[in-house]
Amino acid sequence: MSSQSAAPGRGRLPVPMRDRRPALAALALLLVVVGALGSALIAYRSGSRTDVLVARADITPGHKMTSADFDIARISGEASQTVPASAESNFLGSYSVGVIPAGTLVNSRMFSKTSIIPSGAETVGLQVGSNERPGPALHSGDVVRIYPTVDQGSDAATGTKADTAPLVESARVVDVVNAAEGSNNSTSTVTVLLTDNAAKIVVPWATAGKVAVSLLPADTKPLVDFATS
Repeated sequence: MSSQSAAPGRGRLPVPMRDRRPALAALALLLVVVGALGSALIAYRSGSRTDVLVARADITPGHKMTSADFDIARISGEASQTVPASAESNFLGSYSVGVIPAGTLVNSRMFSKTSIIPSGAETVGLQVGSNERPGPALHSGDVVRIYPTVDQGSDAATGTKADTAPLVESARVVDVVNAAEGSNNSTSTVTVLLTDNAAKIVVPWATAGKVAVSLLPADTKPLVDFATS
């Protein structure tokens, strides 16, 4: 073997490794900027809140609205079909066209500028005991049948001979007020919508506390209903 062969370990000089720290620093800076922008966007969106009107308590159909019926809720962004709190005055004196549960975000379609009680109709309150109404609780919007409760003979208060025929075949429930919880009184006040002629028949019985109601299927059409258009 030649004595002039290359000595072991000799060769090309090693290339120094490139310093990657500037690139990592730039990437870290970019991530920080992106994170900051994301946080700013979230903060902006969460801070963009709107005051809208909500129902303060349960509202029954045909109720004439006052400022006491509205409350204000602050929501994020701009929810569709809501009413700005600043527009409350536009709805004072209007009438609810359906049941509006407490806490509902109200919208303009829930109200009418004119009374929804049609011409030739009126609301009548019935006092009914626990044995004179169905077991399931009655609610606004239900349809009921109204019966007299005198068993036989004629009733002194009405002067009418009682029978099993209903006083009214079907009537829309406008409102229901139950006795306070814990009270010994089991009587509920059920307000119904009747034609003027039907009211003349029912009122004497209702005044004497001699009426009972039964709950009809939800799709039953009442003899008179709210005018919502």
